[in-house]
Amino acid sequence: TASTLNKPSPLFEVGDLVCSYLMNSSYEVTLLQRGIVLEVNSLLGDILVIDDGGNKRWYPSRRWKLCKKEE
Repeated sequence: TASTLNKPSPLFEVGDLVCSYLMNSSYEVTLLQRGIVLEVNSLLGDILVIDDGGNKRWYPSRRWKLCKKEE
């Protein structure tokens, strides 16, 4: 239907490698966490992530960025 064609594609997909960064007052960026997306709730905009510490938790998607692939 037309309404499904106008929906934006989700920012994250299951299996994506994601990173969370911390920026200090000097604008230095440090990697805080990395994880893998296990589930996406596009209605709430949340993602279920298992992080590098083995913790599984729902987070707002704005906390995470897709990790860039090395070429």
